[in-house]
Amino acid sequence: MSRNRSQGPSLFGNPILHPLNVILILNCFIFFLQYFANQQLIFRFGLTPDFVLSGEIWQILTYGFLHEVGLLPIHLLFNMYAMYMLGSNIIPIIGKSKFIILYFLSQIGAGIFVVGSAYLNVMLGGGISVLESMTSQTIGASGAVFGLLALFGLFYPNAELLLFIFPVKAKNAVWVSLVIGYLISQFGNAPISNTCHLGGAMTAWLLVKLFPKQFLPTSLPYLPGMEWESSRQSESIPQQKPKVVPVEDLFLDQKKLNETVLRQIESKKDRTSVIHYLQPLQVENANICPPSTYNTEDPICLRCEWLPNCALRKVQE
Repeated sequence: MSRNRSQGPSLFGNPILHPLNVILILNCFIFFLQYFANQQLIFRFGLTPDFVLSGEIWQILTYGFLHEVGLLPIHLLFNMYAMYMLGSNIIPIIGKSKFIILYFLSQIGAGIFVVGSAYLNVMLGGGISVLESMTSQTIGASGAVFGLLALFGLFYPNAELLLFIFPVKAKNAVWVSLVIGYLISQFGNAPISNTCHLGGAMTAWLLVKLFPKQFLPTSLPYLPGMEWESSRQSESIPQQKPKVVPVEDLFLDQKKLNETVLRQIESKKDRTSVIHYLQPLQVENANICPPSTYNTEDPICLRCEWLPNCALRKVQE
């Protein structure tokens, strides 16, 4: 953490109250509390579909602040790293307020998706492994993170992300992650809530569909690697080369006019005639250069509309 006297304390280059830092600090603080009351916190605030349907609806939000406690905080680190990296690129596009809305609605939407999956499993007779059970416990911010991942894929579809050790296009990152997650959970017996991940991504996509003006910008800031980006429109419509206008053409008329003025000055036989000729050509409120810089052979002077003013000053010296 660093401190800037004019801006206050900061973390990772952002003010301490920046949404990314608030989410990060809050998750880390709760993770610290889990070392003292892990099971109690998970039982009370983790997502258990049976408890939610019994009235403990806060769990569809609070589960996203709890993480698996182990020898190393891998679960927390992975989610917070993904949140910070994706958020750093999304916030400049949609702003802080919409980012907060997107993050927490994705977290809530993922929780609702888990509960709905468990209820569907019961309605279908239970025992369907790809669906959640009523007694399963879900924790972690990955539902919200998958919402960010889905939106990032819409903004930069051809940007490459590294999933585990495989480079994947951002537009495919959600689906590839889900496939890998389902394979690991089915064959590796790992406690991964793929339903939660899918719910977070679906919530983000739904927000974009319902509110495109709020979440889809007209232009995107540059992202390293945007040379990969090629929209369908740019691929289908031949790009015309911009017409290059030489700098000479921009001042050619003024240059010709000033050359005519200089020739007229040279043709005058006396100083009084030059003054009478130049007086009608004066530009009002002209901010002319110092006398020493006046040079009729200088390319800049020849292209300046105030040349008659400088010439008159020169004659009157």
